[in-house]
Amino acid sequence: MGIFQRLYDRFGKPSAPAAELQPFLQRHPPSAGLTPATADQLARYADHLPAPLLALWQQHGFGFYGQRLVQLIDPDVYRDNLWGWLMRDEPDMDRLPIALSAMGTIFYYRKLSEDGDEDVSFLNPHTSESGCTVWSLAQFFNEWLGEADNLADYLHAKELDAMAARAGPLARDQMYFHEPALRLGGDGSLAHIARGSAPVHLDLLLQLATS
Repeated sequence: MGIFQRLYDRFGKPSAPAAELQPFLQRHPPSAGLTPATADQLARYADHLPAPLLALWQQHGFGFYGQRLVQLIDPDVYRDNLWGWLMRDEPDMDRLPIALSAMGTIFYYRKLSEDGDEDVSFLNPHTSESGCTVWSLAQFFNEWLGEADNLADYLHAKELDAMAARAGPLARDQMYFHEPALRLGGDGSLAHIARGSAPVHLDLLLQLATS
């Protein structure tokens, strides 16, 4: 059975799953240039990620939402890095990266049981700080990403314009980072913000953290 039919059977019509995340879309509208997920990508994650997120991928796509505050990411590109941070020796499809902040904080979905228990957790690659945001994917998108303190503390909403002025606006799969890295003595100031490939820099930060 195709993923589109499975979404239809589960929610009644193709648009219904993404409608569950409508508060998120209203608060953080999709930017231009998003890349919708392919049928292969949707099928690959159909048994591992909630249908509302898959529908969001299908109907809008990977890329920036909310004036580049948050980037929805292709797990194919980031999952090996996340599993490295989590010290997984083998693939763990119950831990999948789904979003990225401008500074590279990874937000990942955790399937905690077959009974529907779940959460969305975060990992800061600059400091290795990690934790749970909320115990529901819908709550993460519709509520947690709407709270001013979370936008300031985790998504750098107050510094985003200054970082863009300093290092240039982000393109897809890019992030801002400290140069030098905090683990190499960087001071974390705006004067030392740089911009580059998120997959490449996340791998560099992982190597620094585990060396």
